[in-house]
Formats: sequence, structure tokens, C-alpha cells
Amino acid sequence: MTVRRRLRMSLSVAMCLALTLSGCGFQGLNSLPLPGTVGRGSGAQVYYIHFANVGTLESNSPVMIDDVIVGSVAKIALRGWHANVEISVKPDTVVAANAVADVGQTSLLGSMHVALNPPPGEPPRGRLPSGSNIGLSESSTYPSTEQTLAALSTVVNSGGVGQLGDIIHNFNAAVSGREPQIRDLVTRLNTLVGTLNGQRDNMISAMSELNRFAGTLNDNQDIVVRALRTLPPTLEVLMAQRPNLTDALQKLGVFSDTATRVINETQEDLVTNLANAAPAVCALADVGPDIGTALAYAPLFPLGQNLVDRGLRGDFINLFATVDITVPALKRYLGSGTRLWEGDVALTPAPGDPGYEEFYQKFPDGKGIRPIPPWLENLPEGSPPPHQHGMAPKGVPAPIFTPPPAATPSGCG
Repeated sequence: MTVRRRLRMSLSVAMCLALTLSGCGFQGLNSLPLPGTVGRGSGAQVYYIHFANVGTLESNSPVMIDDVIVGSVAKIALRGWHANVEISVKPDTVVAANAVADVGQTSLLGSMHVALNPPPGEPPRGRLPSGSNIGLSESSTYPSTEQTLAALSTVVNSGGVGQLGDIIHNFNAAVSGREPQIRDLVTRLNTLVGTLNGQRDNMISAMSELNRFAGTLNDNQDIVVRALRTLPPTLEVLMAQRPNLTDALQKLGVFSDTATRVINETQEDLVTNLANAAPAVCALADVGPDIGTALAYAPLFPLGQNLVDRGLRGDFINLFATVDITVPALKRYLGSGTRLWEGDVALTPAPGDPGYEEFYQKFPDGKGIRPIPPWLENLPEGSPPPHQHGMAPKGVPAPIFTPPPAATPSGCG
């Protein structure tokens, strides 16, 4: 083969290669799949991720799930104002449906990767189908080494770090020599914090009630506005009556002083009077349920409301009665227990009467003892005396039954 022919063949191959590369949009050797790249085989899953900033991410960069390489970056394209990254993942890899994409730095030398993990604190859910898109709201880019060092430089040079020495020096000067006071202050702060922590439930309850009160005010906003509009005229009336109110308060103070002095001076008498009034009040309380009945009966005495309701059918009443006003009956009914009916009743002499001293020497308790009537001597012990038509015979007192004291409604005894 001649030299001329070889030259022509080389030019033809070069021209074909140039045309092929220009038609395919060749972007360098890194745009071609490198041998051994993960996730580029047949059946690989393809996903599209939108990033606002990919930093120094390149094609063939690794794709990781839980720090394990499961794929690689296939292509990076510009879509509007953000990057569209096409990744290729191994077929048997499960990408969670709630996964978010992060561009991170694999090493300090600048190697980047794409991480597909669920949000922090959330377990993986479901499976993201191949061909899905991960939007800008679900992607982020970690700061690079350059950005971190630049931020640190900003903090060190112009972030006020130089003033930390002055702050520490002034703090030492303020604390030096006051260690007991600082220790006591810390103890008090610890007590305060402990007290606040112990009242945490009450504070939360108070805040909840305050929130409920604020909600009530908000619900009644119209009423509150109307009240605020009505309040100024009311305040004007109070201001106009200010001298009278001041005078009334002063007079009230004088009255309080006088009342206090009177109560202090009459305290013992007041307590005694109240103690003496206790029996009357107790008695009134005991008959309290019957007061209404007595008041209703008083205007109609001696007939009673029942007789008025049943006996009076108009403006008149017929009364049929048998009245025994004979002398024996009057003596029996009106003179029972006196010498008018019982002639042998002993009289208790009054002081100065004849026989006063002899009577009380014989009966120290002041009660005369009458002899037992002859007709009662032979009765068995405990037998009641015979009565005549419900009345004791002449000279014989009717038996008196004394019931035990009953508890009064008021409990005063």
C-alpha cells in the first residue's frame, strides 16, 4: 500500500469519526459509561431527579442507598433554571416511594454522589416505579468543602470571634471574688427552675384557659366593641360623681372606725346576749314548721279553717252545743288540783306565813307529802287508779305520764 493511499484512508477514518462524534453530541470521555459502572446493565431502573444545584456532580458518579452504591449518574441536563439528573439503578434495588434525593460529598477531595433515602425519622414506604420523577421539593444539595470553609472564614474573620476574649475577660472580672454570691444565685435559679417544672401542669392549664378566654373574647368581639364604646360615657358619669364617691368612701371609713370601736366595747355583752337568745331562737326553730299553721288558725280562732270550710256554706252557721255550767262541773273542770275540788291539798306557805319554817324543815324540797287515800292502799303496785268517765274521782289526782325528752328539730335540746 502506497503512502498516498494510507493517507487517504486515515483522512477518511478521521472524517467519519468526527462526523459520528459531532452527531452524538460528545461531551468528553466522562459522558460515556465507564467499564464496571454500577446500574448500567440491561433491565436497569431509570429515575429523573430535579436539583436546584448539583455542585461538582458528574456523570458516572455513584448513587447510594444507606451508604451502599446501587447505581450511577447517567446524564446531567439543564432544564430551565435547574438541573435534570438521570440516574440508573440496579434492577433488584428497591427505591422507597417516600425517598428524597441529596447531592453529597463522598470525600474531602471533591468526589460527589447522589443519596436516595427516606426523610430523617421516617421509615421507608412502598416502592418508587422506574421512570418516576423526584421534584425540587424532594431534593437538596449539601454544602461543599469550599462553601464550608468559606462560611468558617466569614465567622472567624468578621463573625465576632475576636470579641470572645473580651467577653470572657469581662466575665472573669465580674465573677472574681463573688463566688459565694454566684453559688447562691445558681442555687436560687435551680430552685426557681424546679418550682416552675413542678408547676408545669398548672401553667399549661392556665395557658389553655387563657387561650379559651381569648377565643371567647374573639367570638364575642361585637359585644366587646360595643362595651368599649359604651365605657367612655360611663367613665364620664363616674368622673362627675367623683366628689360624692370620695365623700362616701370617707364616711364609710368613719363608720367602719365607729363600728369597730362599738363592737370592741360591747363584744362581751353582745356575746352574752346572743348566748341568752339561743334558747328563744331554738324554741322558735322547733316550732318553725307549725308557725304557718298557727298563723293561719289565729284569725279564725276558735273555729279553725277546717270548720269554716265545712260548716260555713254561706253567711251564717248553725251551732248546736250542750254546755255543762253546773257548780260540780265547774269545780271539777276548773278547780282540779286546788282546794276548790280537792279539799285536802296541802298548801305551800310563802315566806312570812305562819308555819313556813316548820313546813320546810319537814319537807326540805318544798313539796308536801299527802297521805295515800284508803281506797288506794290495797291496789297492787303499779296499778293505775280507776277513772270515772275519763276523770279521776274526787280527791284522787289523775296519773301523769312523763315521756322522756325528745330530740328537738333544731338539736338544741
